[in-house]
Amino acid sequence: MRLIRSLPVLASLLVAAPLAAQSQPGKTTPRPAPKIEVSDSLELKISPELRRSLDALAQAVEGLALRIANDPQLRAAAVQVATGFVTTAQQVVAEQGEAIEHALKTAADRIATAETERKRQQTTKP
Repeated sequence: MRLIRSLPVLASLLVAAPLAAQSQPGKTTPRPAPKIEVSDSLELKISPELRRSLDALAQAVEGLALRIANDPQLRAAAVQVATGFVTTAQQVVAEQGEAIEHALKTAADRIATAETERKRQQTTKP
């Protein structure tokens, strides 16, 4: 069970490894938080604790990605895990293709209905 939970993490690290290899080692610059544009009354603010935690997580993931990029054994293991993850995902899609198609169609219908309703409300507002 732990292996199944670790698959997405390792797969994401495998994706991050080439990106980390492109960055300059030893040179870490804090990245500014993306601005969130709010188009309604909802206002989102990130707490300082959450920001610090996210920064620490980003640094840890970057360090791990650099280790994977520089260590051939870790890289081979990450590729093997990612290959297994992709194979499993392909099997799930093959087995559940019909259900996935139905869910996507339902979601598309709901989005279209919501968009139509939103446009209708905008045109009827004074």
